[in-house]
Amino acid sequence: MNHSKQRQSLITILASFITGVILLSGVGIYLVLKSVETDYDSSVKSPDTSIKTIDISKVPVETSATPTDKSIPAIQSPIVKVIPSSNSATQINQTQKNFGGVNWEGKNLQGMNLRNANLGGANLAQTNLSGVDLRGTNFSGANLSNANLSNANLSHADLRGSNLSNTNLKGADLNGTRLEGANLSGAIMP
Repeated sequence: MNHSKQRQSLITILASFITGVILLSGVGIYLVLKSVETDYDSSVKSPDTSIKTIDISKVPVETSATPTDKSIPAIQSPIVKVIPSSNSATQINQTQKNFGGVNWEGKNLQGMNLRNANLGGANLAQTNLSGVDLRGTNFSGANLSNANLSNANLSHADLRGSNLSNTNLKGADLNGTRLEGANLSGAIMP
């Protein structure tokens, strides 16, 4: 009889111990995830208007995969460095150009090479993309309202479903550009 009570007491203690370990593990995981979220929020809400370093692993993934894609390829180099040049323009490391869903509202992106980049669903409202090489770039569903795209090369770019309201497109090359469903109200056309 005494062994039965000891066994039951031991099982109760063991169950309490395991429950405590699981709770502590859960709290630890929560704190780690919360710190990653805080780092991401602070990098997105930075009041600085110049672009320094972008961690692509925290940017939403490709949202416009073509029907022939079986899966979206893994990111080979998750960190893209943007290096300011002497004339305050910026250059992007060409190893990774998936910027789908990025928030670059109000940024000066002049001098960036975004040729064939994915900017689908990106917030580019009030950005300065004047003179930027945007050939073949995917802007589907992007917000480009009040952006400056004057003299930009948008040939063969995909702007389907994007918001181009009040956008300056004066002098832009739109040869072969897809504009189906785009909002062009108030846009200054070439």
